[in-house]
Amino acid sequence: MQIIRLIYASVARPDIGYDDLSQILESASLHNEKNGISGILCYSGGAFLEAIEGKRVAVNQLYNRIVKDERHSSTEILTCGPIEVRSFIEWSMKMISWDESFTPQRRALVLRHSGMQIFEPWTMTGKQAHGFLRELAELERRKELREVSDLSVA
Repeated sequence: MQIIRLIYASVARPDIGYDDLSQILESASLHNEKNGISGILCYSGGAFLEAIEGKRVAVNQLYNRIVKDERHSSTEILTCGPIEVRSFIEWSMKMISWDESFTPQRRALVLRHSGMQIFEPWTMTGKQAHGFLRELAELERRKELREVSDLSVA
C-alpha cells in the first residue's frame, strides 16, 4: 500500500465566502474520512494551498474531483510523491482561513517559507509548501491544546 502526499495551490473564485469554505470543510471531512485521506487546507487572500495524504488511488481520485470544482481555478500541483509518514494524520481535513487573523506570527511564517510578504502559495516550491503547512499544522495543534487546557481549568 503506497501512501502519497499531493500539495497543490489554486486561485479562489472572487466571490468565495464563509458559506463556501464551510461547505468545502464539511464535504471534504466526510469524503476524506471515508477514503482514508488526511490533509490540511489553508485559505487566504483568494488563494488555496492544500496537502492531501493517503493511498495513491484515493488521492488521485480526490485531486481529479478538486480540479473540476468551480470554486477555484488555476490549480497547480507543487509536489506529489510517496511518503513514509503522514504529516497531517489527525485531520481528515483541517481548514485554516488566514483572512480573519493575519498576525505577525503568521506573516513571519509566510516570509520564512516563501520569501514573500503575502500569501501566494503558487510561488512556493513543493518543499517550501510542505514546510509551511507542517509549521502551520504545529501552530494549530498548540492552539487546540491550549483550548482543551483552558476548558479543563474552567
